[in-house]
Amino acid sequence: MTLTEIQSVIDLGDLPVVINTAVQIDANTICINNLVPLNVIKINKSYDNSNVIDLNFNGLTEGYLFFTKHKGKIDFGAMTEFEFLAFLIEADFEDYSLDGYEFKYDYIIIKETFWNTYITDYEKTSPLWGGFSHKLNFAEPVSKYLNNVLEIEAGDKLKDLDNYSYESTIRAIEQPYAFERFLKLYHLLELQFDYYLIEKIKNLQVPNDSNEIGKLLNGYSRVELDRLTEIILNNCLDINSLIDKLELVFPFKNIAEDIFIKFGNNKKPLTDITKFNQIFGLNSFSKASLLSTGLINNSNNKLDVFIPKLVSYWIYRIRCSVAHNKIGEYLLSWDNENFIVEFAEPLLKEVLKQCYKK
Repeated sequence: MTLTEIQSVIDLGDLPVVINTAVQIDANTICINNLVPLNVIKINKSYDNSNVIDLNFNGLTEGYLFFTKHKGKIDFGAMTEFEFLAFLIEADFEDYSLDGYEFKYDYIIIKETFWNTYITDYEKTSPLWGGFSHKLNFAEPVSKYLNNVLEIEAGDKLKDLDNYSYESTIRAIEQPYAFERFLKLYHLLELQFDYYLIEKIKNLQVPNDSNEIGKLLNGYSRVELDRLTEIILNNCLDINSLIDKLELVFPFKNIAEDIFIKFGNNKKPLTDITKFNQIFGLNSFSKASLLSTGLINNSNNKLDVFIPKLVSYWIYRIRCSVAHNKIGEYLLSWDNENFIVEFAEPLLKEVLKQCYKK
């Protein structure tokens, strides 16, 4: 509402709370009862939304965070002071003729004496110190990227998931954004590092194989990519299915070149830009295509070795780009979400299905 409309509501009388003052303190801000409501568009989902949370600055409580969006329609007579002040800011004048209101946002209330300090020193950094945000300084997708899935192929029967694996799959399902979902699925693969080591030790005998066990335990500290590659080499034997998922990368040449070539390790599979361009030109990871480019041969670098190594490296590189937000790493943004949904997730899921195959 405008200040004039708020004054008109006050003039109607019989309000659920007493309104002593309503003033315009700048072009876009109205202060009511010496308090300024400000809507919140993003908020930490771990907060208990039944609480009113004190906002303390240098030891002094200068405001409050409270939750209205989840409550549905609230009768005016049941509104708290904070809720009614937020209603006067958010609603249209005509809404007061109804018997209640359903909020579009959650809110903070800031004391008028602290308002300028809050806007100058704290508003922009509220996502970090407060776990909530009033605005977005970048273009958020209108909706989460949707994959136009029309069928789901279950594939081979899989082993039952233990509690930790099951929890990771549920967390992956719950994630609205592709990047976080990819990491949760990657956690399933990380669990396989440990299980794979345990299985190898179980197949040995103590004390006869003590030295072998020692080698396995010492090897456990190897770099993550080496362990990932070993898992995929030993478990992902359906090479054609891996190739099918690798070929989903072809619509994403630019980002693939950035992640795997420009920010990649030149000693890893397919990091030569000329051969990379040749494969994308052929639009195929078939054996014939790889032989024609010299990426594989029929002696020491066969298809069933090259493909698992390439899959391992590409999954690892994507994981690094998602997990490590730092200079020197390719920084993914929402604009790249289709790359994860259309290529990276299907590739990682294929690996997981083969690792969990009965």
